[in-house]
Amino acid sequence: MDLWDNYKTSVFLCHQPLGDQINFAIISAQNPCGHVQTPSRNLLLDTHFARTLDSLHVPYREIVGCSPDLRFQEKSWAVLCDKPRAIKLAIMFEQNAIYWVEQGKLYLVPALLQQDEEYLGEFHPRQIVLGQ
Repeated sequence: MDLWDNYKTSVFLCHQPLGDQINFAIISAQNPCGHVQTPSRNLLLDTHFARTLDSLHVPYREIVGCSPDLRFQEKSWAVLCDKPRAIKLAIMFEQNAIYWVEQGKLYLVPALLQQDEEYLGEFHPRQIVLGQ
């Protein structure tokens, strides 16, 4: 299975449910171009991304993208911005793709990869709220 196919199976861990009434992107700064980094390198990338969002005054909330079995986890952010801005942020941080959630519907959107955007279904069933 290639990276794009793996991305299509992701689930998302979060501390609070993200409702259907907001549109947002799910973006990571970790593992640029799909190359797994050391935990310390990923922490630096993640901190830089959060500081960038702060400097742009873009609201965001922590979320973790995971493989369905939860073995692979990548810290990400639910970012409240429009889709073109989200794609620009992903490219800036060398990300292959983002997830876009619009009215509760989940899309996989290429940033660096040469793929077509794909509808993945409803976001709610892929959201795992921690502590519930």
